[in-house]
Amino acid sequence: MKNLNKILILGVVILFLFSAVATGINSGYNIEFENYEDITLNFIFSKPKIEKIEVNNEAYDRVTINRLPNSGDLNQPCLPVKSVKVLIPYGRELDFVNVVAKEKSLVGSGYNVEVGHNIIPLEINAAPQDTQKKYNNVLPEKLYSTVSTHTLRGYTVLFVNIYPVQYLEDTGEIAYYKHITLEVKTKESSSNTLVRGLQKDKDIITKLVDNPSHIASYNNAPVPTSRDTVEYVVITNEELKNATGDYTFQDLVQSKIDKGMSADIFTVEDIVGNDTYSVNGTWGDNNPSNPFYESEITTNFSRFNDTQAKIRNFIRYAYTELGTDYVLLGGDADVHPDGENIIPLRGLYACEEGLPLESGTLDFEEDDIPSDVYYACLDGNYNYDMDERWGENATNNNISNVEEADLLAEIYVGRACVDADDEVSNFVMKTLAYENSDEEPYLVKALMVGEYLGFPGVSAYGGNYKDLIIPLIPDDFNVDTLYEREGHWGKYDLINILNTATPHLLNHLGHGKEDGALQMENSDIYSLTNDKYFFLYSQTCLAGSFDNWHHWYGYIEEDCFAEHLTVETPHGAFAVIMNARYGLGSENTLYSPSQVLDESFFTALFTENLRELGRANHYSKEDHIWHINENGIRWVYYETNLFGDPEVSIKDPSPSNVVFNITFTCPENSGSLYILGKKIFPLFLIKIPILIGRTTMQVEAISDPEGQVYSVEFYLDNKSQHIDSEVPYEYNLNTFLTGRHTVTAEVHGIYGEKESESIDIITFILGK
Repeated sequence: MKNLNKILILGVVILFLFSAVATGINSGYNIEFENYEDITLNFIFSKPKIEKIEVNNEAYDRVTINRLPNSGDLNQPCLPVKSVKVLIPYGRELDFVNVVAKEKSLVGSGYNVEVGHNIIPLEINAAPQDTQKKYNNVLPEKLYSTVSTHTLRGYTVLFVNIYPVQYLEDTGEIAYYKHITLEVKTKESSSNTLVRGLQKDKDIITKLVDNPSHIASYNNAPVPTSRDTVEYVVITNEELKNATGDYTFQDLVQSKIDKGMSADIFTVEDIVGNDTYSVNGTWGDNNPSNPFYESEITTNFSRFNDTQAKIRNFIRYAYTELGTDYVLLGGDADVHPDGENIIPLRGLYACEEGLPLESGTLDFEEDDIPSDVYYACLDGNYNYDMDERWGENATNNNISNVEEADLLAEIYVGRACVDADDEVSNFVMKTLAYENSDEEPYLVKALMVGEYLGFPGVSAYGGNYKDLIIPLIPDDFNVDTLYEREGHWGKYDLINILNTATPHLLNHLGHGKEDGALQMENSDIYSLTNDKYFFLYSQTCLAGSFDNWHHWYGYIEEDCFAEHLTVETPHGAFAVIMNARYGLGSENTLYSPSQVLDESFFTALFTENLRELGRANHYSKEDHIWHINENGIRWVYYETNLFGDPEVSIKDPSPSNVVFNITFTCPENSGSLYILGKKIFPLFLIKIPILIGRTTMQVEAISDPEGQVYSVEFYLDNKSQHIDSEVPYEYNLNTFLTGRHTVTAEVHGIYGEKESESIDIITFILGK
């Protein structure tokens, strides 16, 4: 009997192990480890799919594997990449990485693999660039690359890229490996991080890494002893803390408390005056006991002891000791005048090859990209070589091959660029109004706005990029479009929509500047009268330049477009995400640095269900750490800032109960003869109208409840012809047209609802 029990137990164990291995294989990889020193991950890849494409009359082959992203670096072959995030066990650090590839299979030869296209700034005068293929950096057997190592909430994460597809340019040969094993060897480390011991932190790490079982190694890591809890922190100055407008930061903090959070306000004056936050203080960059410490500072101490550094050191304290998750930076960062530089920015440096910016060449580099990433990602000092450039990649570090920037956020940050009582009031009022708008009908509407960009090929129209965002929006929303691809629109068209048919979500791609976007100037924002407030995500250039840097005049006193839209008027947006410098588009492809962050942001909101604006914004960045050194990615990672409350969550749409009734009044939907738009007599043997000569088509559109019709769009044979927003709704049919055709009238409701009615006609129209 005992032997039988042993056999049964052994059988169960074998079955369990078989099930575990099978699960790992089906999901693409499985994990093997015997201790916390070595980590082995096995990956299985399917055969690549190869699709023929054409760019500039040249044929290319696009290579893809399932849902893996493709690389996109300039003039390099675009090949599938498996991004792996490896949790390094507690008390250890990376020793080396080894990759073993097996079962190599030849797909074929003679292929011309698609290359990464030029990126180009989203400004009006940007000129197309010449692209030449050059594979000088491609190795025949490049199986992997180590991207960087970062610490998130005390957990150390290694980013490694695996390349299952191999391409030989000389022969056009494509091969792939079915099975690749990643071996990560670790060694003992003297630098032990501190974790908060919170389940929400563990949940974030579990979802991020490919070996979550190693979280158990952190069970013995030091945990802070928190006395108080302040989940939501506002940092502002004394004057704005005590603002006396209709709405204040105290009202905002109280709203957080009312919904069960802990929240408080802290002032810049108190932070700067506290030695705890100085360079050698408890949380300073030169204190080895600081759990965020990276390396000794031996020169230029003042750079690590300025207001920016002290605010960041305070945020370290708040995150660790107070359990803070959200920080609102409640102050402007104007360089001129000095009195309005309340929460100074930290300019971060992105070294890029291939940006045709100020010099018009492909060799431009720019520093001082205003980025609140510095206040969100708390590990290290962001300046390993202690020079004047912050956030450099490993290549540009003058001391060691070390990535200077921490790219994983402990804190979700937003900024209210305020410097006066009325601006605080506008910001808080709009934030609270949105927070209390649960049953508002406008929440159902999303609006995609695309301008003519003038770039080559498929990149010519912003609407082509926006079409990739639409599938990421849940079906519960009514998605409407305003595309120059479909016909010219101007600023007054958009202003009218924002005032009378306000969308909940507004996603935009077009050209811009410091004081203009959406074909509007700063002054046009004061034409907005909406009292329902929208959220805007825009890829445009410079409209989020919150240091007031102008690309022609340097630093000016005029605030940027994003500030005007959020804090300088009681109308407009409750929050926006916009670029502090040049947004980066593309030529001949819909793959661009700004576009991929845009897509990841809406993926965060509606696929990952990360509804908080601050969290979704950081997800959109961190989703692209795997290619942070690909041309343009670091640039957009730094420059996309949230102008708004980071804790505010995008709401679900309220259901629409509007019913539309559409009737063609000229011609009527029956057999009759019309000459020059006038009904002559009925036709008893023909069931559809016959139109001779130019005709003004008319439609009656009513709604229940009343007043919900925004416009009627007319289509001829399924092609849009005209939009009329005034009663009577009309379309002049006056082009050369003969034979049988179909006219469709599509009613657009105020909140994006759509209903259509069609009529068949026989025409004999010779034109005007």
